[in-house]
Amino acid sequence: MAYLRDSDTKFWEEFEKVTGGVGSPRQKLIRFFQALAEYVSQPACFGCPFLNVAAEYPDPHYPGHQVALQHKESVRQRFYELAKQAGVRQPQVLADQLFLLMDGTYMTARMYGPKNPAKHLVEAVNTLIDSQLNQAENL
Repeated sequence: MAYLRDSDTKFWEEFEKVTGGVGSPRQKLIRFFQALAEYVSQPACFGCPFLNVAAEYPDPHYPGHQVALQHKESVRQRFYELAKQAGVRQPQVLADQLFLLMDGTYMTARMYGPKNPAKHLVEAVNTLIDSQLNQAENL
């Protein structure tokens, strides 16, 4: 539990560090995923500690599972807030899509190590955001 709480603190510190000086909400999202792609390409990356705990302890009542779920929900909420601020048509849909990309990226790092498909991550994020923005403009 203490490890997960510490990991949560570190995650948010890093999130603020990589997005803090960036201007628009879209740029914040892009910068987060750029940093994620860099992180998961390092040999010392073993995926996401929250996913690892949730996979090892799938009982939703297990305290570690609950901490992992709380962390993931807060990340999902932050993606939603940034998507909404960016003016996309369906901010919850985009937040969910970005969330799935993030967790998929963590899992590919766990499975493949540093030579994982993360080199395509930012392109996928841009495509999703552009799609939501283009939909908003076409209304």
